[in-house]
Amino acid sequence: MMAASPLKEGKSPPSPQKELPLQSDLASGATHLAPSGGASLSCSWKRPYGIGAGLQNTGNTCYLNAALQCLTYTPPLANYMLSQVHSQSCRRSDRCILCAVETHFLWALHSPGDVIQPCQVLAAGFHTNRQEDAHEFLMFALDVLKAAGLPGLTDEVGPQEDQSPSQQIVGGHWRSQIQCLQCQGISETLDPYLEIALDIKTADSVEQALQHLVQPEELAGENAYHCATCLQKTAASKTLTLQSAGKVLLFVLKRFSDFTGKKLVGKVHYPECLDMRPYMSQQNGRPLDYVLYAVLVHVGLRCQSGHYFCYVKAGNGHWYKMDDAKVRACDITSVLNQKAYVLFYVQKSEFGGKNGNVSPGMEPSHKESLKCFPILKLYSQWSTWRKKLRKSP
Repeated sequence: MMAASPLKEGKSPPSPQKELPLQSDLASGATHLAPSGGASLSCSWKRPYGIGAGLQNTGNTCYLNAALQCLTYTPPLANYMLSQVHSQSCRRSDRCILCAVETHFLWALHSPGDVIQPCQVLAAGFHTNRQEDAHEFLMFALDVLKAAGLPGLTDEVGPQEDQSPSQQIVGGHWRSQIQCLQCQGISETLDPYLEIALDIKTADSVEQALQHLVQPEELAGENAYHCATCLQKTAASKTLTLQSAGKVLLFVLKRFSDFTGKKLVGKVHYPECLDMRPYMSQQNGRPLDYVLYAVLVHVGLRCQSGHYFCYVKAGNGHWYKMDDAKVRACDITSVLNQKAYVLFYVQKSEFGGKNGNVSPGMEPSHKESLKCFPILKLYSQWSTWRKKLRKSP
C-alpha cells in the first residue's frame, strides 16, 4: 500500500489566507491516554498548528476529501499521528495502514498553501470512481483505523471493564433500560457507538433532536415487552441514555431517507458549545461541555450526487473552509449558518493549552520515516526543491 504523496498542480496552489479573529478557544481535555509508547490523546492541540494543505479531487472524491479533512483536524487523533509513536516502533511500516495514515497527517498539517493527494490507503479501500456518501466513508475510515489498532477506538469492552470512558477517542456506550410496568423490574444493556444519528424530521435544533432521542418510549400492544420475571408480554417503559461519551462526538443528521434517498434540506441549529449532561445516564454533576471543531456539509438532493465540503477549526483556533484544493479562512458565523450533515465536537475542559503535558510533533522528514516509506524519499526531494525555488530570485 502506498502513502499519500504531495501533488503540485499546474496552477499555483492556494496561498494561506488572512486569519480571522477567534471567537472561542479550542476545547482541551484533562485526561490523557498512553496505550502504546506514551502517546497522548489529548483533546487540545500539541502546539498552535495553522491550517494545512488542500486535497486534490482525483475524480468524484469530494466526499472523501471532506471527511478526511475533518479527521485530520480532530485534536486527539492528530496528536497521536503527529507524535509518530506508532511508526517509530512499527516493524511492518511498508505495509501498515496506521503508518500510511500517519504520513498523510504529517504532510497535510505541515504543508500550508499546498495541494496533496488524499490518503491512498483509505481511498483505495473505498473509492470506486463514483460519488459516495461522506458519512459512510467516515465510518469506513474509523473501522479501518480500529482494525489497524488505533488506540481509543476499541468498542468491544464496556466502560465497567478495563477501558474507561476517558480512553475513548470517538463514541462511547449507550445505556438502554427497560422497566416492566407490572413488576417494576428493570433490564439494562450497554451498546457501543461511534456516531450519534439524530432524527431531524421534527427537530429544528441538535438539542431538541437529542431530547427526543432520550425521551422514554412506551412499549405496549404489538411492541409490548416480554418480561423475564412475569413470563409474559407486558407494558413497559424504555429509556435510552448515554452511559459514556468519549473525547470526540460525531452527530450525523439523518437528512437522507433509507428508502427513497430523498434529502431533508431544512436548516437545523447547532451550537458552538454543547452541554451533553442532560442526555447522560448520570445527570448529576457539572456540565459536560463539548465544542464544535468541524462541520461536514452536503450540497445537492441525494447523498450519491451533489458536492461535499467542510469547515474545520485548526490548532491555531481559527476556522477555515476546506473545499477540495481550495482553502479559505472564515468566521464562526459562517460555520454556524450551514445546513450541516455531520457535526464534530470535542471535549472542553479547564485543563489544556499551557497546562497540557504534550510535546510538539516532529517534522515528516526524519531518517526513520525514509526507511519506512520509500515514497517519502520523493517527498524529501520535492521539499528540498520547493525550498530552493522559494529562495531563488
